[in-house]
Amino acid sequence: MAGGYDPFDPAVIRDPYPHYRWLREQAPCFYNEERDIYVLSRYRDVREALANFEVFSSTEGVGYERRPVPMMIAYDPPEHTRLRRIVAGRFTPRALAQWGERIDQIAGEMVDGIVGAGRVDLVDALAGPLPVQVVAEMMDIPMDRRADFKRWSDNTVEALGGAVDATPEERMQVEMTIVEFAMWFAEVIAERRPGAAEKDDLISLLIRPNEEGEALQDAEIVSFCVLLLVAGNETTTNLIANTAYQLMLDTSQWSKVVEDPALSSSLIEEGLRFDAPIQGFFRNTLSETEVAGTTIPQGAKVMLLYGSANRDPEQFEAPDEFRAERNPIEHIAFGFGPHTCLGAHLARLEARYLVKHLLKKVGRMDLDGEPVRTNNPLLRGMDKLPVRVEPCK
Repeated sequence: MAGGYDPFDPAVIRDPYPHYRWLREQAPCFYNEERDIYVLSRYRDVREALANFEVFSSTEGVGYERRPVPMMIAYDPPEHTRLRRIVAGRFTPRALAQWGERIDQIAGEMVDGIVGAGRVDLVDALAGPLPVQVVAEMMDIPMDRRADFKRWSDNTVEALGGAVDATPEERMQVEMTIVEFAMWFAEVIAERRPGAAEKDDLISLLIRPNEEGEALQDAEIVSFCVLLLVAGNETTTNLIANTAYQLMLDTSQWSKVVEDPALSSSLIEEGLRFDAPIQGFFRNTLSETEVAGTTIPQGAKVMLLYGSANRDPEQFEAPDEFRAERNPIEHIAFGFGPHTCLGAHLARLEARYLVKHLLKKVGRMDLDGEPVRTNNPLLRGMDKLPVRVEPCK
């Protein structure tokens, strides 16, 4: 690590935490000359940058490439505020409570499917399909397109991560897939529009004006649909897989929750902190600024490392220890400030019902093979997580 830090290095992606420690201690505002990016790694610096959109802007995209897109996450206030205000009321805990019974049912059915099945891939059998089915039902879109949803989501995430090693042909394929994704949603929106006033699905809610009479344009609705499907899929899938993996490495932490189910919410927050589903996003500086004694010029790409901030010993005691009882509600796994993840409450709701059914039905879960990590510098999760599940006796 003496030579520096590169978020695209496969060794860093595989295990970023020793590299984060080096950054926080040796170069809290680090400049990678080859990539032409600055990297912030300490909790207080990342949190302050997330709140300061007047300097650290999202308008050229939150990925490595400069990619302005007509999407809420790529706008700053006041445009971001306008878009978020139109839909925010539909993602509050109170608004999402109406989905609680159905999410509870879906989580229960999926846990039933893995209990007693012997060896399963937890990503394919549970962590992946749970959030996809929930958001698909909320949007009233057919689950028979699940393979397409995954392909579209994977390619959108690959584009966000930069796909720096992709060939021109692979890049073109990714771009074509994203266009296909958007066109499919545009067709769904056109079909849904005539009856949107009478329907209660999420797409119809996005189509019709909110209580203040504010309405989204068609391109904005498409962008929201893409964002909801991708973010709702990737974040929750990674939360489930990362936390399950850690609990299998240290079974004493799951035992604490078995003994005291009231720790379920704390467990979820610690899972988000310890191995954050989103490791970091980029911002683009609108003016020169100074962080940790380093001057960042105007127009720079700056990577804000959520995953490192959540392991900062100045903020969290013994941060490299997973403690189910910690309840670190100040973590920034979902970001901070105006761009705090809109779907954070939904992700927590899904995880809470899943833990409930795992506690009731699973007696033991063990690794049964070598896990395969995803290969994205911004998102941390699992492609494969082979496990063996035994039911409660």
